[in-house]
Amino acid sequence: MEVKQNNLIRSLKIQPLIVVIRLEYNFFNVSKKRDDLVLRINQLSNYGIKNIEIGWDSNPEWVNLILEIKKNFKTINIGAASISSKQSLDSILSLDLNYSMSPIFNKEIHLKAIKHNQLVIPGISNIENFKEAIKLGYKIVKIYPASELGIKFTNELKSFTKKDIFFIGAGGIKSKNLNKLLISGYNALVIGRELRNQIPDKDLEIWLKDY
Repeated sequence: MEVKQNNLIRSLKIQPLIVVIRLEYNFFNVSKKRDDLVLRINQLSNYGIKNIEIGWDSNPEWVNLILEIKKNFKTINIGAASISSKQSLDSILSLDLNYSMSPIFNKEIHLKAIKHNQLVIPGISNIENFKEAIKLGYKIVKIYPASELGIKFTNELKSFTKKDIFFIGAGGIKSKNLNKLLISGYNALVIGRELRNQIPDKDLEIWLKDY
């Protein structure tokens, strides 16, 4: 897990942004939605997006979908979002993903992930879970929901450890606020539902010119 954490940190220092794509309702029942997803990822790639997370789905076909995406988009750092249950963790273990994220801290899930060398970045919303995550060896954590907790919470966490922790802000992030949030103390940010159809708006286009 140490290597995967270091690799992700290096990737996010180059471009401190992850775009999350969540699958639509009945995604696996409508073939056109699969084509639309590939088109969307291709568009993001053309805009210069380097890190994309695909939301986990309980449909057994989800694993094959991720394998297909990894095969077709080798220049994109593909991860999985919403890994918060045993079922979701088990489904990604064979995919050899560089990273995945959870909206919460679940010690049982994280211990199993570490055992299998699968990076599942914990979602942190309180100091107790932050301390637990550090004890498990995490040096990347996700502050979630960032829009509610605020940068003050992240800066408070920094005072609880001397270790160099990489903070990713997620939840309610808007493209117009990327620079402000990065300057304020986040090391990287996740943008998803606030980005309409996961297509870069004018604010994100301008931001991407620097990366």
